[in-house]
Amino acid sequence: MQEPFSVLQSRCIPPDSSLRTDIRARTGCDVATSGIMRSIERFGSDPSILRYDISPKSSSRFGGILAVAWTVRAVRS
Repeated sequence: MQEPFSVLQSRCIPPDSSLRTDIRARTGCDVATSGIMRSIERFGSDPSILRYDISPKSSSRFGGILAVAWTVRAVRS
């Protein structure tokens, strides 16, 4: 199972060029990476956000493939 990880806000607004690559390496999935990136974008550039904690939520099987849902939580000062 994948491990939780954090991303500093400073890497997100504007997105650091390696951010997508780093998230992809952690999740192992392009679809999950896109979903996490969209979630971060929805938070916008709120200056009170220090980092995003990203955690695997659950796993299930779709057609024999194990899928993991991820949650993105903004940690504020």
